[in-house]
Amino acid sequence: MLKHLTAPRLSTLQRFFLTTSQTDTLGCYAWNQAVAAGMLPLLADVEVSLRNALHGALSRYYGAVDSFGWMMPRANPAHAINPAAPMLLPPIHKLSSRSRDDVVCAMDKVSGRKPAAHVVTPDDVVAALPLGFWEVLIGALAHHAQPRGLQAHILAAVFPHAPDTALFPYDSPAFRKRVVALLKRLRDVRNRIGHHDAIWTIPEFDRFGTLGLIPRRPRHTVNSLRRLVDTLVWFAGWIDPAISVHLRNSDHCWSLQALLDRHALATYRRWGGRAGTLHLVLDRAATQNHRMEMRNRMLAPPSAARSIARYFY
Repeated sequence: MLKHLTAPRLSTLQRFFLTTSQTDTLGCYAWNQAVAAGMLPLLADVEVSLRNALHGALSRYYGAVDSFGWMMPRANPAHAINPAAPMLLPPIHKLSSRSRDDVVCAMDKVSGRKPAAHVVTPDDVVAALPLGFWEVLIGALAHHAQPRGLQAHILAAVFPHAPDTALFPYDSPAFRKRVVALLKRLRDVRNRIGHHDAIWTIPEFDRFGTLGLIPRRPRHTVNSLRRLVDTLVWFAGWIDPAISVHLRNSDHCWSLQALLDRHALATYRRWGGRAGTLHLVLDRAATQNHRMEMRNRMLAPPSAARSIARYFY
């Protein structure tokens, strides 16, 4: 597998983890993949919850129903009378030209994979829009072209459990910018995973979306990614604390926490990520009270246990 990876990509991994063999390098690469795979379902749950909450709030605001085409071009009644008039009017909610293009692209995408007679619905469009669309949408809620008080109305409906609203009210620029900054950081993480990029140097960010430490050692990566998961789960609770509970109690989150452990990384490095490595890691996490027994099972002979200490933490 290693010969099919580009030299710059491989050297970045080898320098960061200070790998000493092909097995070691493959193990680090496989650990990176396993962690990325574990994070995707959590990110997806938060994205789906966010876009549905925003869609519902804007639908009720403009259409007094749970699903309304506030983002879709509207038929122009004047066109039937005067063919020179445009066939379509802009969406009822003011969008930037880029966001309107996103909507049209989403509608075309849906039409392309549905039967010819299918009428594209608002729910179809919502499901096809990228995460960046919602980030831009929130950032523009206070634009002068929008109805007065729209930001406070929508953000209060979407994030009823947001913290610090006494200091940062829903209608304040600070609240809006905080949400946008957090979404930008989460989108960056998801894009790294989606593009098979290195996740071991994802910068830390605080609960205002301000960038912090960039990991420089494997131990930093493990700790930073654990904080990232905590922040993701915490942010989901702004929408509904039940989402946080669901994420925290999910098999995905439990498996991810097992992977975000220096011993798990060491196991991947020793076994090169070959079949059964994840099973070893999860077995150990499920039997913490029998740690020594599991260590003997996974890392026998005894010299193998001592070899963990040489990894660059």
